[in-house]
Amino acid sequence: MGKKNNPNAFQGNLKKKFYFEGWYNKIVDASADHIYAIIPTIALNKKEKTSHCAIQYFDAVNATTEYFKFPINEFKNLSNKKYEISIGKNYFSLERSHLDIDQQGYKISGDLKYIDPFPWPKKFLQPGAMGWLSYIPFLETYHTVVSMNHKIHGRISINGEVVNFENGKGYIEKDWGKSFPIAWIWTQSNHFSNQNLSFMFSIAKVPFLGKRFNGFLSAIWYEGKFFKFATYTGARVKSLDINPDNIQILVEDKKYSLYFEIAKKGIESISLKAPQEGIMSGRIAESINSKIRLKLFDTKKRNIIIDDLGVNAGFESKDPETLKPKKR
Repeated sequence: MGKKNNPNAFQGNLKKKFYFEGWYNKIVDASADHIYAIIPTIALNKKEKTSHCAIQYFDAVNATTEYFKFPINEFKNLSNKKYEISIGKNYFSLERSHLDIDQQGYKISGDLKYIDPFPWPKKFLQPGAMGWLSYIPFLETYHTVVSMNHKIHGRISINGEVVNFENGKGYIEKDWGKSFPIAWIWTQSNHFSNQNLSFMFSIAKVPFLGKRFNGFLSAIWYEGKFFKFATYTGARVKSLDINPDNIQILVEDKKYSLYFEIAKKGIESISLKAPQEGIMSGRIAESINSKIRLKLFDTKKRNIIIDDLGVNAGFESKDPETLKPKKR
């Protein structure tokens, strides 16, 4: 099973004809005055001869994004057992990042250390967020969470402005495969009133054996406990309501009921590049200043475990209407 047992590590190789892999590093300073996503990416399309690596930069506060492109030979995989890569002079891992970018009128440099990361717990035949589904070959997209939550120490200089990330917060996840799905909803926040709370949810149209099904996964890290909901655990999305101001989702399993609302009104979205057959020609409208109202109920004990509001939340959606559960 090799690399599949270590989904945080680079899953591909440079010989693939159509392929992408990207690590989404969200970094927020202690005051939340500076919110960024830094996404090192590799995109292979041998047919169109567009193969390259890149670092996508997203500034949520100023609503700007840049795509810093590098020759494919500047991508280096430094470990087959963990997340550790470099692009040019830039280095990324679970423990730290080093940035050294001088392109397109931007000069970004600095070092960040990640303290006490909380990775997705491994279990037998469940190496990452997709569980045993990650062993199925030829899926369009694979996904995992590298760190649900971690503290940040360090500074970054962006065009001469030094941003202090001491006691900031971070989150890391990744995707790999050939193309993004035709429809999905994704959201994430680790900025709740309870500092020891982090949440993520993703649902997408998954092609399999000539058909498509709605596959989802969700996790809550709360006070050292980990709650997991996913297609492969037997949990179900009971309702998915799309309104002008928000999206409301109810997820249930045998023990818990998870309800959350994702705010849509008044948030700023930016268009990010996304892969289609290894070419970064697709577009994603993403926000990282949304809000999530999160509630977790223990249905057996009939008590509320979590009722909190998450801010600085990531949010993406594409054709969400197609993801509504079928009425039985």
